[in-house]
Amino acid sequence: MGVDYYDILKVDRNAKEEDLKKAYRKLAMKWHPDKNPNNKKEAEAKFKQISEAYEVLPILNSAISADMRVFFFFKGNNVNFELYLMLSMMRSFHY
Repeated sequence: MGVDYYDILKVDRNAKEEDLKKAYRKLAMKWHPDKNPNNKKEAEAKFKQISEAYEVLPILNSAISADMRVFFFFKGNNVNFELYLMLSMMRSFHY
């Protein structure tokens, strides 16, 4: 199973960017390796996970938002959304 970035940052799936930032800062301070000299390896691993989650979630949220905007546009104009998704996924593959 994949990584649950929302769970890593301990935020709701509907979290806004400001909520992500607040959660990131709180956890980054808690798990920063310099703040955990007795448990440096675990702190480094956690800090890396937290940083990755904070980097990925805004991108993921904006991609979902863009797809939802397209979905509602197509739905309102009787365009096949499944066809759009299939074509957009095909474009994203790199050979």
